[in-house]
Amino acid sequence: MGGSVAPAAAVGTATDGGADDLLGRADECHRLTGMLADAVDGRGGALVLRGAAGVGKTALLDHCAAHAGGMRVLRATGVPFEAELPFSALHELVRPLLDRLDELPARQADALRTALAVDGGSGTVNRLAAYLATLTLLTTAAERTPVLCLVDDAHWIDPASAEALLFTARRLLADRVAIVFAARDVPGFDGRGVPELPVAGLAPDAAVRLAMRAGLDRRAAEDLAAATAGNPLALIELPAALAEEHRDGWLPLEEPLVLADRIRTSVLAHARGLPEATWRALVVCAVAGTTGPALLQQVLTMQGLHLDALDPAVDAGLVRVGGREVTFRHPLTRAAVHSVAGAGQRRSAHLAIASVLTGADAADRRAWHLAAATSVPDERVAALLAGSAERAQRRGGVVAEARAYERSARLTPDADLRAERLIGATRAWANAGAGRHAVALGEEALTLTRRVDLLCRVKPLLTHLALQHSDAAVREQAFLAEAESYAGVDPLGAAKLMSAGVNQFWARFDIAGMLPLCTRVVALARTADGPPWPKGLIRLAAAQVLAGLPEGAALARECVAVCAGHADGSAAELAEVFCWLADHDTARALLAPEIDRARANDDVFLLAYALPRLAELEWRGGRLHAAYRAATEAVRLAEQVALPVLRAEALAGLALVEALSGAEPAARARVDDARRLLPVEFGEVEVRLRYATAMTSVVAARWDEAVTELEWIRAAQRHGGLAEPGWLPVAGELAEAYAHLGRAERAAQASAELGDGRAAAARVHGLLAPERDLDEAFTAALARCDPAAGSLERARTLLGYGQRLRRAKRRRDARERLHAALRLFESAGAQGWARRCRAEIDATGRRAPAPDDRGVDRLTSQERQIALHVAEGLTNREIATRIFLSPKTVEYHLGNVYRKLQLRSRPELIRHLSRRPVSDSD
Repeated sequence: MGGSVAPAAAVGTATDGGADDLLGRADECHRLTGMLADAVDGRGGALVLRGAAGVGKTALLDHCAAHAGGMRVLRATGVPFEAELPFSALHELVRPLLDRLDELPARQADALRTALAVDGGSGTVNRLAAYLATLTLLTTAAERTPVLCLVDDAHWIDPASAEALLFTARRLLADRVAIVFAARDVPGFDGRGVPELPVAGLAPDAAVRLAMRAGLDRRAAEDLAAATAGNPLALIELPAALAEEHRDGWLPLEEPLVLADRIRTSVLAHARGLPEATWRALVVCAVAGTTGPALLQQVLTMQGLHLDALDPAVDAGLVRVGGREVTFRHPLTRAAVHSVAGAGQRRSAHLAIASVLTGADAADRRAWHLAAATSVPDERVAALLAGSAERAQRRGGVVAEARAYERSARLTPDADLRAERLIGATRAWANAGAGRHAVALGEEALTLTRRVDLLCRVKPLLTHLALQHSDAAVREQAFLAEAESYAGVDPLGAAKLMSAGVNQFWARFDIAGMLPLCTRVVALARTADGPPWPKGLIRLAAAQVLAGLPEGAALARECVAVCAGHADGSAAELAEVFCWLADHDTARALLAPEIDRARANDDVFLLAYALPRLAELEWRGGRLHAAYRAATEAVRLAEQVALPVLRAEALAGLALVEALSGAEPAARARVDDARRLLPVEFGEVEVRLRYATAMTSVVAARWDEAVTELEWIRAAQRHGGLAEPGWLPVAGELAEAYAHLGRAERAAQASAELGDGRAAAARVHGLLAPERDLDEAFTAALARCDPAAGSLERARTLLGYGQRLRRAKRRRDARERLHAALRLFESAGAQGWARRCRAEIDATGRRAPAPDDRGVDRLTSQERQIALHVAEGLTNREIATRIFLSPKTVEYHLGNVYRKLQLRSRPELIRHLSRRPVSDSD
C-alpha cells in the first residue's frame, strides 16, 4: 500500500450527495480532492485534519487515497509505543522511495540514511539536513509522478518525524506533492503553519443514515446519533453491542452509553498514567455530567479531593474547565470513564452529588442521583422518582416520565404500589413508542396485583399494544368474561377493558361481531358515576354507521359535544365517522383542534393517529396536495412511534393519495412496504391497501384490473357486515368501471348501492345514458358535485362528459369540457387523470396543452413535502421540526424547488401552489 500508484478512476465508499463523497462529508471531500487536483497541477500543499477519536479522520485519508488518480500514495501511522523512536514514522512513510536516495545531494542523502538507520549512514544525524533531505526526496520523486503523503494518528508520531514532515509541508509551493495529516484534538502534534480542517461529528441526518446502515431502527439511530455527537466510529461499532430492544427502537438507549472495548480503549488511550486522584475526580465528572465548577468543588470536597485534581486531565485533553461549567471534550470520553469506573465508585459519586443538590430546582437531578446510589428497595427514593415522573408528564417529557416511573417501581417495596408505578411506566413507554418494552412492564405489573382498578387500567393498554405489534390475538370469550366479572366493582374500568376487544373485531373487519360488543360497552359505561366516556359512545356510533343503521349518524352527532376537553384521540376517531357520512365540515371542526393540541403538547403518538384521518378528509374533498402533506407527515411520525400496524395504516393512506395523484410506482411501493409490516389478520388495513391498488388502475383506466380489486373489497365488506357505502367509495368506483367496460347491468347494480344523491351515481348515469339524453344526464351530474367537497369529483364528471361527447362526434363540445376538466385536475394535483384528459383532447383532433413544466410532480418527494409546507405558511425552522430535518437541509431543498419550478421567492411559491380551482364559468 505505502508506495502504490492510485488508479486513474478510484471507486468511492459510502456516498452522500455526490457519487464519490463519504457519507456526510461532502464539504471535507470536496476540499481534499481539490487539494489533490492542485498538487497534480503543480500547486503543492498540506492540510491537518483535526478531530476527536473515531470521528472519521482515517476514512477521509482513505478517501484521499482512493481519489488520488495517477498519484503515488505514501502512508504512515503514529503508534504510541514508537513515539520515542526518532524518525520511525518518517521511515515508514518514505521507505518506498529509499532506492532514490542516490538522486539526492550527497550530504542530504547521507543525513537521511543516518536518520533512518539505512546502510551507509555516517552515524551522526544532522537533523536540519535530514529535514531538507525529506523535502528533496519527496519533490524529486514527484517530478516523475505526483506524490500524496498520508499521515494518520499524527499526534502519536515521534517528534523528529513530525518536525521533518512539517518542515516539508510548510515549504511546498510549486511541487506536485500533497501531505495530509490526521490528528486528534489533543496536545501532541503542533501543526503550526499548516492549514487545519476541523472534523466534527456527522450532521444529524447523515449520522442517522450511517447508524441505520449498521442495523439500527430510525428511532434508535437518532438516539445514538445524538448520544455520540455523530461520531462515525461509535455509530458503526456500537450497534453490534446493543441489545435487540435498543437496536429496534423499542427501548431508548441507556445513558450514558456502554461502550465497546475497542472504542473505550481508543478514547482513553491518552489518559494513561493519570494520578489516582485525577481519575477519581474524572469519575465524579462522568457521573455528574455537565456541571459548574462551584458545585463540582463541593462534591469533590466530600470525596476528599480538590478541583485542581482535574488539571492533568485538562492537560491530557479529556475535560475542559471553564468559568461556568466543566465538560468532557467528547461524550464518548465521558462514557468511557463511566464504564471503566467500578460500581462502588459510581454509587459513591452519585451519593455525594445528591447530597449537595438541595434546591427545589434540582429535585429531579437529586432524585435520580439518589436512585443511582441505591441498590435495594427504598420507598423514600421511589417516591421522589415518582414525583419526578409526574413533573415530567406535566412538561410533556414522555421519555423522562417513563424512565422515572420504571426506576421508581424498581425501588418500590409494596407490590400494589410497584404495580401502579409500572403501569405508569407502561403507559409512558407506549406513548414514547417503546411498545414492546411497555408490554413487558405491563405484564410484570399483572403478576404483582389483583386490584381491579389497576387491572382495568393495564389490560386495555396491553391489548392495544399486542394488536399493534401483531402479537397473539386476544381470546374474546375469556377476555370479555373477565371484563364482565369486574363490572360490579368498577363498571367504567370494565367498559374500557371490554372496549379494548373492539379493536380485535375491527382488525378482522368483523362489523357484525363489533356491534353487540360496542352496545354492551356503552351500557356498562352508563352505569358508572361521572361524565360520559366518549370512546365507548364513538365506537358504538361507528359500528352502527358501518352496519348501515340510521341511529348511528344521530349518535355520532351527540358525541361531538362529549368529545370536548378529551385529548385522547376521541375527536380524531369521531371525525373519521363523519368522513364516512360525507359531513366534511364537522370532521374538520373535530380534527383541527385535536391536531393543534397534539402539536402544542408534542404528542407524537396522537399526531400519528390523527394525521391519517386528516389525509383521508383531504382526499375525500379532492384536496390532494393537502392530503399528501398530511399523509407524508403521518408516515414519518409513525416511524417515530415504532408501532408496525400504525405505520402500515399511515403507508396505506399515503399510497391512496399517491394513487389518486397518478404516482402509481410510488403508490405500489408504499403498498408493498405496508404489507411487510402488516400481520395477516389485519383485514381492515388490507382492504385499504387493496383500494389504493384499485385506484391506480382506475386513474390509468385499466378497468378490468380495477374491477378485480374492487370486487374483492366488496366481498370483504359483505362478509364482515359492512353496509355503509361511504366507508370507502367502492360502489361508485365499481359502477364507473363497469360502465366503461360496457357492462351496463352490473354498473347499474353497483350504482344502486349509492342511492340517487351521490355525485358518483349521477356520473355513472351519464356514462350509461342514451346519446339523446347525454347533455341532460351530465348537467344533472355536474349539479350534484358539491363545490365545498373540492374540484376532483367535478373534474371526473367533466372528463366523462367530454369522453361521451367525443364519441358522439361532438368534438368542439368535448374539448370545452375536457379543457375545463384538465384545469381542475392540474389544480388538484391529479396528474394521472390529467394525462388521460390530454389524451382525450388529442383524440378530438386538437393538441392538448403541454403539461405544466412548473408542476410539483417535477419535485422529489422531500422537495414536494417542503414546498407544500411552505404553501401552508410554515417557516424553514418549523418545517425542519415537522419533518425531522435541519433548517439548512430545508433551505437546500427549497433552493432546488425554486430552480425546478422557475420561481424566485417564497411568496411566489405560495402563490404558485395556492392557485384557486377554476370556477363553474370555466
